[in-house]
Amino acid sequence: MKPISGIVNSVSELIGQLTLPAREKKELETGLLKLIQELERELAQARAVTVQEEVRGNWLQRSWRPLVMLTFASVILIGTFTSLPILDETSRFWDLLEIGLGGYVVGRSGEKIMQAFARKPR
Repeated sequence: MKPISGIVNSVSELIGQLTLPAREKKELETGLLKLIQELERELAQARAVTVQEEVRGNWLQRSWRPLVMLTFASVILIGTFTSLPILDETSRFWDLLEIGLGGYVVGRSGEKIMQAFARKPR
C-alpha cells in the first residue's frame, strides 16, 4: 500500500501545481484516483489468481501417487498372466509395494487432515 499512497500523493502534488481552475483540478484528481484504484484492484485480483494457481499445483504434483500405484497394479496384473521375475517370492518388489501403499495411504490421510485443520474457523 505504501507505493500506491506515494503515487497518490505525487499525483495530488502535481495536480496542485497545474494552472487550472479549482473545479477542474478536483475533477482531474478524482479521475486519476479512480484510475489508480481500479489498477490496484486489478493487481490484487491478478495476485489472488496467481496464489490460487500455485496452491493447487500442476497435474503431475497432484497425480504422482496415483500414477505410481497404477504402475504397481499394472506390474501385478501383467505378472498374473505372464512370468515376471520381479514378482518372485524373494523379490524386493513386494517390500517396495508395501512401502508405497503405506506412504500413499498415510500421505493422503495427512493431507486431508491438514486441509481440515486449515479450513477450521478459529
